[in-house]
Amino acid sequence: MKKRILCLLLSAVLLCGCSEEKPQVNTMPRGTLITDEPSAKPAETIVTTVQTTEAVTTTEPQPKGSVRVAFAGDTTQSDVFAEATSWRSMKYPFEDVNGIFSEADIAFVNLETCVSDRGESEKKEGFGFQTPPEYLQVYTEAGIDLVSAANNHVRDYGMDALDDTFSNLDAYGLGYIGAGRNITEAEKMILYDINGLKVGFTGLNMINMNPTWYATDDRAGINCVDFAACEDYLELISEYDKQCDLLFVSVHWGVEYTNAITEEQQQFGHMLCDSGADVILGHHSHTLQPVEYYNGSMIFYSLGNFLFYKMDDYSGMTAIFEIEADKNGFVSGKLSPVFISNCKSNLLDADDEMYGEIIELCRTISAPYGVNITENGGIEIANR
Repeated sequence: MKKRILCLLLSAVLLCGCSEEKPQVNTMPRGTLITDEPSAKPAETIVTTVQTTEAVTTTEPQPKGSVRVAFAGDTTQSDVFAEATSWRSMKYPFEDVNGIFSEADIAFVNLETCVSDRGESEKKEGFGFQTPPEYLQVYTEAGIDLVSAANNHVRDYGMDALDDTFSNLDAYGLGYIGAGRNITEAEKMILYDINGLKVGFTGLNMINMNPTWYATDDRAGINCVDFAACEDYLELISEYDKQCDLLFVSVHWGVEYTNAITEEQQQFGHMLCDSGADVILGHHSHTLQPVEYYNGSMIFYSLGNFLFYKMDDYSGMTAIFEIEADKNGFVSGKLSPVFISNCKSNLLDADDEMYGEIIELCRTISAPYGVNITENGGIEIANR
């Protein structure tokens, strides 16, 4: 097996020079932003129309096709990660996987950090994460379109840094869900029009339910949802579902450093699906968790780390996921094993021992939930 180097030791061993590339802002997103689409409530709904076929002159409705979505778990460019990037280039952290991200119709990750040069950490030492704004280029270089800001680290450096995060994401052309300058923005759905399909994304957080972190009518914050009082949010999901052919819901939840899900996770996941979610993208545990097929929907309970601090090699074992879906839901899927080392998401070769370990882990934990993982990473619904 290849020698695994812990990311936290990187600053002591890197020998490469610093890159001076100019920031590349995402000024040409994959579609045109339209802001006059109806919303379920006064929340903002952004529609991105993606041109995937040649223009046609007929006014006849065109048949709906499918959409390909690539997604991965927790990411940051704080501290040693930014240092590693500065010594190489903005392409370095995701250079192994940027083909997967850029070839997808939509590429998504969880942004487990604020993005700002201001503020002081509100967390105990070592647990507050802040990414310098220029390192958002790492995401645009990789072809990432959309991030979740619904997590327990996006407000680590206070309200000014949170507001900067939104401004900086806007400046780099990166969409974000799950947090905003008020509750309307934090609850918003971003809606893409791809191959005739309306594909929606929205996000929520269920970790660190400190009331001061909640977005309100007149305060910036996170879309925090309490399992014990989630009825209103489930109604919102039902309304968003009416506007979509496919609805993706990003959820920050669960228990850290375990592959097992909680009863509450599964119960709430099922409630989201019953309310209209077609795909759930979970994160927070820093480990891979099961994929479940439930009532026509797919639940990825945790996508694991992707470019984030890890306690050991086990929490550095992860994957980048892809699915194809149409108006009827999930069509096919694949996971490609990845290992985090040298502050980089390293795509593993099939002959790497860890490649097989990640495949076997995902197969073992997902089999009880109606999903089969093949030896090459294919994601299949069992008995379908």
